[in-house]
Amino acid sequence: MDTVDKIDKPDYYNTSKPKSEAQKLQLRKCFHCGKEKKMGKFERYCSVICRSYATKHDQGSFKISW
Repeated sequence: MDTVDKIDKPDYYNTSKPKSEAQKLQLRKCFHCGKEKKMGKFERYCSVICRSYATKHDQGSFKISW
């Protein structure tokens, strides 16, 4: 049993996820109020209030209406 544990497997047998780095924050402007704040890659609003107000009162043409 000891020899089986010591055998190196090829890379394609490695199914473990790579270690992800911590989320990189960048200084971005809020899409609603224009304040600059450090945000992640996909964040566009500085707070929950800005996000909810901007999405409730959206005048865009790509809206799903029920």
